[in-house]
Amino acid sequence: MLAVLLALPAFAEDIEIQFEQLPERSRNVVLKAFPETKIKKVEMERRASLIQYEVKLAGDIKMQFNKEGYFTECDCPKGSVPAMLIPEKIRTYLSKEFPGRTVKRIEHDNKLYELLLDNGYELSFNSSYRLIDIDITQQDEE
Repeated sequence: MLAVLLALPAFAEDIEIQFEQLPERSRNVVLKAFPETKIKKVEMERRASLIQYEVKLAGDIKMQFNKEGYFTECDCPKGSVPAMLIPEKIRTYLSKEFPGRTVKRIEHDNKLYELLLDNGYELSFNSSYRLIDIDITQQDEE
């Protein structure tokens, strides 16, 4: 058992790659969502059988993609997540229930969308884009 636990880190690695080595789908999303933003670093992350990609851009923007190149996370701590990355039904809900608020982070998989708004609210939506949870987080003092 101990040998298995000690071997696990050997299956985890982050490899810096060129932007052109990302799946085409990922490159297209980055270029459409942030056309004028400088790409600082691109990594391929391997964890056992899991592969994902992380793209770091100027302005502390971070995007993650799964191995097929589909976007799974966008974090924009100094700005806002581009509208094109937010499903239309969720955007409609936000404009009605949280007018004037911006999305700082979005994460999603096949079953769940999680958004962090600039007021500290964390919203969770199911795969049908229905709100299922609201949490209020502590905002950092600037």
